[in-house]
Amino acid sequence: MIDVIVYNSETGSCKRYAELLSEALNVPAKPFGEAVVLPDKKAMYISWLTAGKISGLGKAMKTLPVAAVVQVGISPVRADTAASTRKANKIPDSVAVFCKQGGLHMSKLSGPFRAIMTVVNKKVLGDLKKKTELDAQEKALYQMVTTGEGEPASWDIDDIVAWCKK
Repeated sequence: MIDVIVYNSETGSCKRYAELLSEALNVPAKPFGEAVVLPDKKAMYISWLTAGKISGLGKAMKTLPVAAVVQVGISPVRADTAASTRKANKIPDSVAVFCKQGGLHMSKLSGPFRAIMTVVNKKVLGDLKKKTELDAQEKALYQMVTTGEGEPASWDIDDIVAWCKK
């Protein structure tokens, strides 16, 4: 079981996942800078993806008893996403990894991240336009990259809740 949810949120998606999980699991959710977690407790760390890395994960792993990590990004989640996230972020096998699609809110991004996402959005849009059919997550991503704003295809947390309860 998880005793506390600790999140790092740039535009609100990680905070939203933290709040949903907090309610479903009846455990507190705190922003990373405000969290105090005792060593005998288990924490879930939720943060956003930037350039393939989970923001703040290194510091979180050094300062918190992390039992699970939730990576939130705008891209669709595929069967191999968790494995590639684990490898890219050097997450130990003892830590559960979950990947979720978040929203995009360009207006909430700080200057450097807004500039980066402007470039990324153009590449992603080009890739999406090459497809003949889009699934629900790709449609949500298309909305995000064309308008600079949008929500994920769903805010589904069932897999995380099931893991926490087993």
